Amino acid sequence: TLMGRILLIEPQKILRQAISLALFQQHDVQVEESLGAAQLASLKDYDLLIVDGAALQESKQLNAEITRAIQGCKTPTLWLEEPGASQAPKREKLLVVRKPIEREPFQSAVDSFLSGETSPKKGARPSSPVLGAKAAAPERETRKKADASPEQGSFGFIDLVDVVEEKASPRQEKKPTRKSK
Repeated sequence: TLMGRILLIEPQKILRQAISLALFQQHDVQVEESLGAAQLASLKDYDLLIVDGAALQESKQLNAEITRAIQGCKTPTLWLEEPGASQAPKREKLLVVRKPIEREPFQSAVDSFLSGETSPKKGARPSSPVLGAKAAAPERETRKKADASPEQGSFGFIDLVDVVEEKASPRQEKKPTRKSK
């Protein structure tokens, strides 16, 4: 398999863990919470950037300097954002991946960028707004991932429950239930 140097920019701890866990066996993943001057200067040293634009925007970390740096760099980039959002920089070798992230399309986009293919997925072009039809389904919520169902395995979700289950606080274990009238 391909061994690539990947820089993951992800402010949310749970997603940092899940994405790096999904990639670490096959790739050298460097994880950062945000893009500072040091990271901006070293973007060219990586084979792939994975930037959670939605989370950076939400935490007020996405500024013109970061957008310009990503737009100007030649490193292939996966830009993560919510359905309906469109703050991704426009350039070649940039693919927008809609949240919630699904393992199969995400992994194929990573592999195709690292193998040097120009088109990450059949029918999807760089700076395409959608990575596969399934990734565009806005009605699918992240919470549904926690509910184990036989159908879930066929989609290949990155299961965030496994990452945080062991650190659940005691007060979350049992909640009093209300009786309905």
